[in-house]
Formats: sequence, C-alpha cells, structure tokens
Amino acid sequence: ASIFVTDDQGGSYEFSFVEKVTFIDTIDIDTTYTYGPWTYTLDTTIYDTNDIRINFYVDTTGTFIPQPESNYQLSITAPGFDPVSGSLTTPMIPTIDSLVQRGQAADTINATEPFDIFWDSQGNGKGMITGEVLFNNQEADTTWQEWCGGFFEQAVDFSDSSAFIPGSFCEETIDSHQAEDYFVRLTAMDDNYYEYFITGEIGEYANLLLNYPTTKGRSVGIEGGFGVFGSIASDGIIRVIVP
Repeated sequence: ASIFVTDDQGGSYEFSFVEKVTFIDTIDIDTTYTYGPWTYTLDTTIYDTNDIRINFYVDTTGTFIPQPESNYQLSITAPGFDPVSGSLTTPMIPTIDSLVQRGQAADTINATEPFDIFWDSQGNGKGMITGEVLFNNQEADTTWQEWCGGFFEQAVDFSDSSAFIPGSFCEETIDSHQAEDYFVRLTAMDDNYYEYFITGEIGEYANLLLNYPTTKGRSVGIEGGFGVFGSIASDGIIRVIVP
C-alpha cells in the first residue's frame, strides 16, 4: 500500500511498511467482564503479532512532526482496493496546572477525599482525564491487590478548565499502605478520535446491553475503509497518593 499524509502548507509525508515493530510484540486480550453483580471470566488469549499479521506503516524519516491545531489529510492506495482518504484537525496541546484538595494545591493526594484538577484554559475541544496509581513492583509488592482509590477515567470538555474527582469509599484495614506515585494524564482529542473511542465506546456498551449489533466496522474521519483517522495530545504529572 501507498500511504501519504499531507498538511495545508504543502508538506507531504510518506509512511513506509515496517516488517516488525519492536515496541509491540503481543496484544493481551482481557476477556473478563462484569454484568451487574456477576463477573464472567473466559479464556484469556495472547495474540503474538509475529503470528497474527498486523501491518504497520510509520514515518521512517522522522520528518513528520504533527503540529497542534493543524489540518492533515490522509491518502491510502493499494492495488485491487478502493482508495481511502481522510482528514482531521489536531487538538491543542493541554497543560495541567494543579491538583487541589482541601482548597490548596496538593503534592500528596488522599484517595478517600475529593479533589479538583485544573488545566490551562484552551477554548473548545473534548478529551479525557485519567488517574493511575503507579506501584513500584507489582511482582514483589502485593499492595496493589488491596489498594483502594485513585483510579479514574472521566471525559472532559475543554470549554471548562477543571474537573471534579470524587473521593473513593474504602473500608478501613489494619495494615497501613505506604504512599505510592500517582500519575494524572490529561488528553485532548480531535473530533474523530473522540467520536470513535469515547462516543463509540458508549454506543457499543449500550448495544451489548440491548443485544443490538455493535458499532465495530464504523469509519470516522475516513472514506473508503473502516477505522478512524484521529489524533491526540496529552500532558501528565506525577504526584504522591495515600490510601
């Protein structure tokens, strides 16, 4: 296939086929899911990308450096297939300002209490904010198995400049857990990415409950094929969290 991305300044960038991508060897498919009070666990299969063919096309020249708030067009041609085209406008790069708990900027977050996350105002746009506790060594330290709180995913509208994160209700335990690193990421998404992965995920969940066909096979931001032509930009900070 021949794959090109162009910009409004006349730049054209060719993406080349790479036989093996070193940063992805396997895809771990989690087949455990919860419906109401019941949890179902199916066999978990690891698909080795050396056996299951996944085609990767990357900019091997290093000259393609996407810019915020810029327009890009996609063109894919392959013998025997219809051409694929797409377009997008990249989002602005977000910047997290602070985490505020008990009315003060906090370097240490208490997982059981609510807090606010503030970012620099950037007008319109949508995205997601997430929080993750970074355990030092999950193999040697089993603290993560009993840890409560801190993990969250929340869609955000960048017309606002903050998000409220409710505290987690955690039962008291005799053993006191040590403080852990806490990673908060703010991700801005272009319209295509948000519609496919955020709005589309909600639709697929509703379809699952209503026994409707899923939205897999959709095309967002492209014509002539399935999938999505999208972009994201993110900012992250590391703080300390205590249970």
